[in-house]
Amino acid sequence: MRIRPHIELDPVRGLLIGGVTAVKLAEKHGTPLYVYSEDAIRDLMREYTSALAGVYPQHAIVYAGKAYLTMRMAEIVHQEGLWLDVSSGGELFIALRAGFPPGRIVFHGNNKSIDEIAMAVSSGVGRIAIDNVTELERVQREAASKGVVQGVFLRLTPGIDPETHEYLATGVIDSKFGIPMHSGEHLTAVGMTLDSPNLALKGIHCHIGSQIFDDSPFHLAANIMVDFAAEVRDKLGYVIPELDLGGGLGVRYREAGEDSGIRRHLRNTAQQVAERCLRNGLPTPKLFFEPGRSLVAAAAVTLYTVGTVKTLPNGCLIAAVDGGMSDNPRPVLYGAEYEAIPARPYGDRELYDFRVVGKHCEEGDTLIRSAKLPMLSPGDVIAVPVSGAYQYAMRSNYNHLPHPAVVHVADRQSFVVVERQTLADLIAKERPVPPSLRNAGREGLPDVGAV
Repeated sequence: MRIRPHIELDPVRGLLIGGVTAVKLAEKHGTPLYVYSEDAIRDLMREYTSALAGVYPQHAIVYAGKAYLTMRMAEIVHQEGLWLDVSSGGELFIALRAGFPPGRIVFHGNNKSIDEIAMAVSSGVGRIAIDNVTELERVQREAASKGVVQGVFLRLTPGIDPETHEYLATGVIDSKFGIPMHSGEHLTAVGMTLDSPNLALKGIHCHIGSQIFDDSPFHLAANIMVDFAAEVRDKLGYVIPELDLGGGLGVRYREAGEDSGIRRHLRNTAQQVAERCLRNGLPTPKLFFEPGRSLVAAAAVTLYTVGTVKTLPNGCLIAAVDGGMSDNPRPVLYGAEYEAIPARPYGDRELYDFRVVGKHCEEGDTLIRSAKLPMLSPGDVIAVPVSGAYQYAMRSNYNHLPHPAVVHVADRQSFVVVERQTLADLIAKERPVPPSLRNAGREGLPDVGAV
């Protein structure tokens, strides 16, 4: 039975990820364990890169690295011909260390530090997405000091409510991101950029939010951005050559659909841009799309081992696993809903309604509120599909749990991409207190002896 592309449930071998048995992966690498199918990632990337072929030739797909980024992931993005979106100096460092071409990097962030701007300019990133006027001035100064002309996007806030979770709505009028479009500041920013000798205005950018299943907010954003491009032409005499509409296409976490919606979304949005340009007498710009979640979410599974099974007085069944909110904070942060699957074959055994909880000292540490599973026992391995986006990226060491390992599967073989943290790793950056301060503040208290 197909669960997601390259993830299936075999009646004899149990759950298979890229053709590799999930139970064997858990035995070999331990749990919790993030497992990615590279074939699934590549298939989704190719669905994006082929969607506009022959329809809107001038376009680029920019993978939003914030969803999941390792050096291996950066290699795959490069091999598949995509651009890469980074949003911190750390993500930029990983991309560069992996050998990703800096000219195909878009550097995002609402509060880039001076050091991050210097790093981006020095490394030759293709586009810096400028978030505000203060940052515009900083990028100009840095580019001037290096004697280069830096390509930039201006990130604009179109004031669109895409009706998603409030933490995922990034294009609303009171968003922390971008230059507002309701006050005239955006036109001023364009003028300042054009007047800056070390900045090249490549395009304008917006990102209205994430987990959006209706194309109409994207079309509205496209209309607003194209209309503004026409205003720039009319008032400043400059034709903006590129338009970046961000990402945000939604992913189904609990029910699998045969159609990802990628081709429909890109083609409909590109058509909207072309029609609006025609209406405004503008040439069609090079279009940029920045998918993240929709490229990697369905390509991964997280494996857990059950430690405790309880039946509560109200009859509720609870399965406690060896991970939780430190490896997946999304259920607590966003109310995200997942499903769970036994890693071993379970045939026609009766299914029960389980609440799957983590091992952290938080009552709210619930991974799945309602999961249909056969009766579980300690030691059973369960899998949570659609785990590829914003789980590894948002992991923490809460309760000092070591980070899980990351394993990729390709050509029916598994290999470690990120090693599991050890207990020693948790204190590797701690330093001893100077002896003269070891007992500071204890004057007059009884001696408790050496620690």
